[in-house]
Amino acid sequence: MPSEGRAISGTIAGDRLLDLLESGWRRELRAGAVAGRLEAEPGLAQAVATALGAQSRALRAGGVAQRWPACVVVGIARAAAGSDPTAFWPAWRRAAGLRSSARSAREWGDAFLAALGALGLPAAPTVKAAVLAHATAPEDHAGSEGDLSDGVGQARLDPFGGGVLLTDGLAGQARAALPEEITAGSATLLAFDEDGALVNGALPADAVWVLCPAGAELRSDAPVRTLVTSTLPLAWRGWRLIQVDLRGACWIALGDNADADASRRLVRGRTRPVLRTGPPIPGVTTVAGRPVLASPPEVLLPPGQATFRVEARRTDSGAALASVTTTGDTWRPDVLWRGVRRPLLGEFVISVIPGLRRTVVLAEGLGVTSYPAPRLTSARGLQPAEAVISAPPGMTVSPAAAAYQEETVTREVTCVAGAVVQRLAVTPPHLRLRIDPEPGSGAEGTGWHHAGPLRLTHDDLWRGGLLRIDLPGAATPPAIMVMAGGEPVQVLGALRDGRYPLRRILDTAAVHGDTELTITVDEGTVVTFATVTGASPANDPWTVAQA
Repeated sequence: MPSEGRAISGTIAGDRLLDLLESGWRRELRAGAVAGRLEAEPGLAQAVATALGAQSRALRAGGVAQRWPACVVVGIARAAAGSDPTAFWPAWRRAAGLRSSARSAREWGDAFLAALGALGLPAAPTVKAAVLAHATAPEDHAGSEGDLSDGVGQARLDPFGGGVLLTDGLAGQARAALPEEITAGSATLLAFDEDGALVNGALPADAVWVLCPAGAELRSDAPVRTLVTSTLPLAWRGWRLIQVDLRGACWIALGDNADADASRRLVRGRTRPVLRTGPPIPGVTTVAGRPVLASPPEVLLPPGQATFRVEARRTDSGAALASVTTTGDTWRPDVLWRGVRRPLLGEFVISVIPGLRRTVVLAEGLGVTSYPAPRLTSARGLQPAEAVISAPPGMTVSPAAAAYQEETVTREVTCVAGAVVQRLAVTPPHLRLRIDPEPGSGAEGTGWHHAGPLRLTHDDLWRGGLLRIDLPGAATPPAIMVMAGGEPVQVLGALRDGRYPLRRILDTAAVHGDTELTITVDEGTVVTFATVTGASPANDPWTVAQA
C-alpha cells in the first residue's frame, strides 16, 4: 500500500506533529534541558498529549515511547507540571484522552522510563521521581501575590453567584467563605482557573477568574480582555469578580503595585524567554519536510530588569541579521526585525542569551491557494488539481502555478529573495487513509494511502483494524456508506476517536460480494474511497465446507 512521506494538510496530523517535534526536543533533552522548561505553549503541549494518546491505541504506550521518546518525556512532564505532584497520572490521562485505570498508569510509567533510556538520560529510582524531576520548572513558584490564610488550599470558586467556597477536609462539605478566611493582609489578588480551582503560582495563559478589590485597577504588560463580569455574595461587598483572557500577557498586578516585580502574578510560560510563532503555511514544507512560517516569530521576554541578548542569524552563513541587548521591561518584540531586509526567506536561528535557541524556516508573505480543496480520491490517485503560489514584493517564486495530475501529490517550487534561494514542497490538502491494527493484536498500522481507492479483500475485513480517514476541512467524521450493486446496504459510523471498525462490515460484504465504500462530502459529492472484493474468508470458523 503506497505511503505518503511529506504530505501535510491545513491541520497537521498527530503522527506528523510528533515527527516534527521529536528531533528538536530530542537534541535539547540530550543537551541537558529539563522537559518542564522546554518551550511549548499550552496549546502545543495539549496537541502533543492528544496525539500520543491517539497513537497509543495502535502502538501501545511502549511502542509510542520507542518511536517518539522525546515527545513522551515532554508530554508527560508538562502534564505533571500543571497538576498535583502527588497524583499526576489523572492529569496525563485527561490530556491524552485515555481511560482511567491502574494498568494505564503502569504502562505509561514504564513508557516514560523507556523513553529516558532511549534518549540516554539518567533515570530515577521510581517512576514518580523520574517524572517529577523533568516536570520541575522555576515558574511553579513564581508570582505569589502574598501569603494566603490557612485552608486556602481547599478553596474553590463558584463564579456564578456562589462566590468562594471552602471544603471541610474531613466531612468534604462545602460552605461559603468570608474574605478574611481567604485573604491575608497583602493577598488582595486571587486567581482561579476555568474549573474554579485556586491558582497559587504562575497563572495559566488562558481564561482566568480574578477576584480583587472593586476599586483596584488591574494592570498588565499587554492589553487584557475582560470576558465576563460576574456577581459575588453580599459578604464580598467591595470586591469584584471578572474573567480575563491572559493569552499574550506576561503578568498582571493591581494598581500601583504593577511596577514592583514581587507584586506581579506571572503567566505560565512567561517566566523564561519564549518564541511565539504563528501557524505554518498549510501545505508548504521544506523539501526535508520542515514547516514553513509566513511571518517572523516574536520573542517574548519575562518581565523584570534581567538583561538578555536577542539575536537572529542565518543558519547557512552564521551571519547575524540582528542583535539586541535589552531587559524584559523595556523589550518590544518588533525591535528584532526592524533593521532587517524584508521579505525574510530561508532558515534562521533565533537565540536569547540566556534561555532560548530555536531554528525556524521563513517564507514571509508566501501564500498558496489550491483547487479543488481538498483533493478527493480518483480512479488512479487523487483528483487533478492546481495550486497558485503568491509571493510578496521582493520575492519571486517559480513556478507560480503548479498542476497536479492524479498520481502527483507534491510539487517543488523555488523561492528567491535577494541572494537567498529556498526550495519548498507544495502539497495541496487531500483525502488520505490508513488502517490502524486491532488493539492488542500486535500488528503494525499501514502507511497513509492516497493512490486511488483502497483495495480491500474479505480477508482484510476478517483481520479487522480501524480505518482512519484524514479529510481536511471536515468538522466531523463522515458516515461510511457500504454500496452493493449501486444500492446502499449498510451505514458505518465512526467511533468516538474518529476511526471506523472494519470488521463490522464483514457480514455485509460476505452476503453481497463485491462492495464499495463511499462518503459524502461538501454539498452531496459522493466519493468512492475503497472497494471490497473476494469470497468469504477461508479462515472463517463458521464456514462449513460442503462435501
